[in-house]
Amino acid sequence: CHLVNKNLKAAVNGSLSCYSFASEMATVLRIKDLIISGAQGKQLAHIPELNIERGTSYGIIGESGSGKSLTLLSIIGLLPNSVSASGMIAFSEAGKHENLLLTPYIYMRALRGKHIGIIFQEPMSALNPQRTCGWQLMESLSVHLKLDKKAGRQMCLDTLSEVGIEQPDRVFDSYPHQISGGQRQRVMIAMATIHKPILVLADEPTTALDPVTANLVLEILNKRCKDLNASLILVSHDLNAVRNHCSHTTVMHHGKVLCSDLTSKVFAADNLHPYVQELLNAQPIGTRQKRDKLNPDLTVTALDKVYKSGSTKHQALSKLSFSLGPGESLAVIGYSGSGKTTLAKILTGLEKADNGELIFKGEKLPATPPTGVHMVFQDPYASLNTEQTNLQTLLEVLHSKGVTGTEALTRSIELFQSTGLTEELLQKYPHQLSGGQRQRLCIARSLAADPEILVLDEAVAALDPIIQKQVLDLLIRIQEKTGIRYVFITHNPEAARYLCHRYIRLEKGVCTEAGAY
Repeated sequence: CHLVNKNLKAAVNGSLSCYSFASEMATVLRIKDLIISGAQGKQLAHIPELNIERGTSYGIIGESGSGKSLTLLSIIGLLPNSVSASGMIAFSEAGKHENLLLTPYIYMRALRGKHIGIIFQEPMSALNPQRTCGWQLMESLSVHLKLDKKAGRQMCLDTLSEVGIEQPDRVFDSYPHQISGGQRQRVMIAMATIHKPILVLADEPTTALDPVTANLVLEILNKRCKDLNASLILVSHDLNAVRNHCSHTTVMHHGKVLCSDLTSKVFAADNLHPYVQELLNAQPIGTRQKRDKLNPDLTVTALDKVYKSGSTKHQALSKLSFSLGPGESLAVIGYSGSGKTTLAKILTGLEKADNGELIFKGEKLPATPPTGVHMVFQDPYASLNTEQTNLQTLLEVLHSKGVTGTEALTRSIELFQSTGLTEELLQKYPHQLSGGQRQRLCIARSLAADPEILVLDEAVAALDPIIQKQVLDLLIRIQEKTGIRYVFITHNPEAARYLCHRYIRLEKGVCTEAGAY
């Protein structure tokens, strides 16, 4: 085995002899003529050239399905089996150069985590639901470091604190489902940076975070990279995040690079690429027209929820009250961990309130599913059946409503198209979609049930600006036609004003502010 590995290493080093960097110490990653192909050789993405300098941050923007995430996965060697990559991805570490596309698995594993860290877009799917967050952080440590249990735990707690988690001990001992989406994302960030790698790949790392926390996390990521003279590649739909935190920006569309330059030049008013202008114009602007006061038929009164872990208690909701009428949208805003998702779970019967009352049309909402309230979950991949095609996902809902045959197929195609998906994706599986495409599938699935109340838990956070505005406009049209009620949980104040009539603000489970837009 030693001889085989030695020969493999020699072969890889030999294959790299023709590659050189302009500056040995300046460049950490060089991509040259990278072509990512899918089934039957269909080209999914092409990166002609990209040089990542040490200590700098690079942003990659573009709509869902443009090849951003595939680019990151090709760098770290995690492309699906059905997808291949050719060209060169040359990685430089301690004066050594590796073509990551030719590096054997055993050496690639040694690079992952220690020298190259990655933050995935969907933390609930990336984390093991059967292990505590602390166990998973300790496992990440043990792969590359030999520390005793006490020292390892302290290192994990320090890292959790550095990424903005206020109660690191509680999160360390919690399972992923026991913490908020934003906290799960920060656990992923802690895992990716705990070894202080020289290259961090971040795929939508702030999707689940409120603006204040998102900005804080990106500042932490940037500071860590600068302290270590490391590089950050940030894939994001948030144009402001890229503009404020990245020195260079690459714009992708349908797998092609439209432009790549200094961020200041990419976003310069006199030099805007038409597609970048289109992305900027797609930001939701405006406020919903005020509605005449209607008699509410959904009333939530004095809702309480406490989570217990051993002797520790966490008050997720305290005396929360609000009402909602037909054709009305209520925004629920607040920092990560403020109780927004707990409220959604109680409305849908996934959690039971300790105290309080939920009345809809004069009757109590059932305490267990189905409550009649449907939900678009924050983490799309974790909420989809990976063994069903996308078409089967929709047909399952339609069949339960008595819609069958040609009518069901026609309705499925309409739902797909209305949420920005193409008909060719119907026969694919969730893992073959981008993160934004999976979220659109979840929205289509919820709308297939024709619900009277729909809870949208960060339902447009994973979408690029163009598709996000399309989906918001779609939700408005459906509401005006059917009178559906929306509980819109979001960190995006612009999206909240665009879709919703009223809002409540939560802080540590308490409603601190309420009003009309």
